[in-house]
Amino acid sequence: MKTDTNIDFCSLYLNWIKQNIEQFKVNNNTFRLTLPFLDRNNDEIEIYIIQKDDGTFYITDDGATLNDLQLGGFDIFGSNRRKMILDSIVSAYGITKTDDNELVANCTMQDLALKKHMLAQCMIKVSDMFYLSKSNVQSVFLDDVQNFFDHNDVRYAENIIITGKSKLTTHYDFLITRSSRSTERFIKVINNMDLNAARNTIFAWSDTKETRQPGTKLYTIIQDVDKKVSNDAIGALKEYNIKTILWTERDQYIDELTA
Repeated sequence: MKTDTNIDFCSLYLNWIKQNIEQFKVNNNTFRLTLPFLDRNNDEIEIYIIQKDDGTFYITDDGATLNDLQLGGFDIFGSNRRKMILDSIVSAYGITKTDDNELVANCTMQDLALKKHMLAQCMIKVSDMFYLSKSNVQSVFLDDVQNFFDHNDVRYAENIIITGKSKLTTHYDFLITRSSRSTERFIKVINNMDLNAARNTIFAWSDTKETRQPGTKLYTIIQDVDKKVSNDAIGALKEYNIKTILWTERDQYIDELTA
């Protein structure tokens, strides 16, 4: 199936988000937003926006993201490496983790939309990165991917934030810069690939690639150990020329990634 290049994917994405957000007024200065993005339990994520007396805003996940992982039996703070990965993800999105395990940001009216977007992305990323395969409970997938790159001399930069055509920003885990043999390649690590993850990836990439050099590619590295990856999700990514690398087949792509 050939993709219609005249479709305005950015407008489609923004309209879809707008149509699927629910807003509830908790009290005079606090609002709850339910967003059409799913966490690891396939529940829609929620954020709270609190307007302060000085007119600025405090936005928070109310501790839901990290507390859910701990309730699920995953000790986020059980090792220094896990804490480093968590801190790296939170920092990449410009979000702060409080002592009460809330993911929060402070902002003005001018950057409220951006901060809300970044908090939502951060919540999804944290939930996804600590979603462990049953046979590998001591490992975090993002860590595995980075070790694979290091072992095979893949050159990369970490935690890349790109502003797209819509002026919203998207986080990519790695960037392999352009060389004489290949164009630049963005890498997104996805531990739980389903249709929701595929849809978010497609729309974010459609927004990002409009601002990049012709030929720039997106690679998704997908965890498939002891889990079945949705064929529909993989098919959707391929329709938009997004490269998919299953983790169990990663060695087949070493030459391509090191080009």
